[in-house]
Amino acid sequence: MLPANRMDSALALEIEQVSRQKALEEEALRGESAVRQFYAGTTALITGGTGFIGKQLIEKLLRSCDVKRIYILIRSKKGLSMEERLQLQFKDPVYDNLRSQQPDFARKVIPVEGDISELGVGLNNEDRMKLAQEANVIFHVAATTKFEEPLKKATFINVRGTREILELAKCCKNLRSFVHVSTAFFNATKSRINHTIEEKFYESPVPPEVMIQLAETVEECRLNAITADLIRDWPNTYCFTKAIAEDVVRTMGKALPVAIVRPPVVVCTLNEPTPGWVDMSSVIGPSGIILGVGLGVTHVVLIGEIMIAIAPVDYVNNTVLATAWETDKRFKNNEKESKIYNISNSRCTLEKNLLCDVLKNPNTKQYATPKAVWYCYGFETGSDVVFWLLTWLLHYIPAYVADFVFNVTSMKRPEGIKSFVKMYEKIYKMSLLYGYFLRNQWNFVDDNTVAMLNQMSKTDRILFNFDISKIDWPHYMLIWCIGLRKFIVKDGLKDSDYGMKKQRWLKIAHISFYTLFFGVVFSLLYLACRIFMSVI
Repeated sequence: MLPANRMDSALALEIEQVSRQKALEEEALRGESAVRQFYAGTTALITGGTGFIGKQLIEKLLRSCDVKRIYILIRSKKGLSMEERLQLQFKDPVYDNLRSQQPDFARKVIPVEGDISELGVGLNNEDRMKLAQEANVIFHVAATTKFEEPLKKATFINVRGTREILELAKCCKNLRSFVHVSTAFFNATKSRINHTIEEKFYESPVPPEVMIQLAETVEECRLNAITADLIRDWPNTYCFTKAIAEDVVRTMGKALPVAIVRPPVVVCTLNEPTPGWVDMSSVIGPSGIILGVGLGVTHVVLIGEIMIAIAPVDYVNNTVLATAWETDKRFKNNEKESKIYNISNSRCTLEKNLLCDVLKNPNTKQYATPKAVWYCYGFETGSDVVFWLLTWLLHYIPAYVADFVFNVTSMKRPEGIKSFVKMYEKIYKMSLLYGYFLRNQWNFVDDNTVAMLNQMSKTDRILFNFDISKIDWPHYMLIWCIGLRKFIVKDGLKDSDYGMKKQRWLKIAHISFYTLFFGVVFSLLYLACRIFMSVI
């Protein structure tokens, strides 16, 4: 137990970060904000509002932008109506601060029944006419981000969905801005590894209408059979269809105030609305790796000697919000060419060894979660062979032993783990999927993004901060860790001292296990050699 006058170290880190950001914002609110003025009284339409990026975008619009209302394209799902899904979403901790400031914030958010994968995005005529009359800003965030999504479904959502929402945008009477959220990895092809990705449109791998027609007319089993030949240079259907979607924006957005934002890997918040916020949907990927290491579950990471491109979700959405403002301003000045904004790894770099450096840092130990199931340590490798060997040594072998022990004894398994072996099979598969992006480098030019930041007022650069070059990455890694503790592990950011003591005992158990394991292995090898020699 902590002394009564001593705060838990993890909670203290969170409070320190909140206080620092609050002081900056309070000072900034005394100045004038052109971005806030742009949004005041506007009506926004958001697709993908139930996703990780969309949730925080809604919160930021309501908390900082004084919008009139927000329409959310949403569908009934898993037996829940769209209203029930939205009310469930508003219970997410991302809205806690907003709820304390604006208890009735939900009245500004209006669900509209629709499905981005359907023709006309599934809108009925009444809702379509209402949106055409009222929507001033459209944020097209919806996408399937699953790397292994069947090509038919990925095309319907990422390509045809973009075409259909742009058709709606053309009908809007008072549209001021349309922002398409793409990905920095839209052109992360094998042939472009170590090459530069500029803020411009690239040739589509397949003409959008041809791809849409294929998805609409070819049976899914046949389309799956030719997917590898179709996507060729692209690593997965996600990147492939996002590349085609950008061509949809290029061709259909010529007469519209349209812009594209390309974020890199999007991870937990740094500041807004609270440090480290992350949801379960984003645990697949880098956050899942950090979580696994922090729980003592993951001990080997497939990663190369590269600078990893990541960005906090609040910085990504601040870029999106500023882009809509600048797009309106440019369009009014008769600058009608669509502009692209890369969120670049030249300014959001995470060094390869930083994960291990954080784990080895003595100060990191004070943020250990008491819910860790084993000793927290990790190795990084870019080799498939070494990764496979370390996975067997550090993951599968202990997993088989643990499953055997739990199956033959009355010991209770850690919460949420039914089988250690199956868990590690999923981790291995996820590592291979993300390994392509964690072992290869692309250089993203971000001139447009930097220029937009530089022309913003001091007030707006604080209220809508996306200056990734100023992030203290080792500090952010700690914020990331306590965010995963608070929002995923849900340990209440308490008992960190116990977590530290538990790590010391688990380290002894870890050393003892491998001492015994290698002792048995060498004994068996020695015995086998003796038998072999005696036979000879």
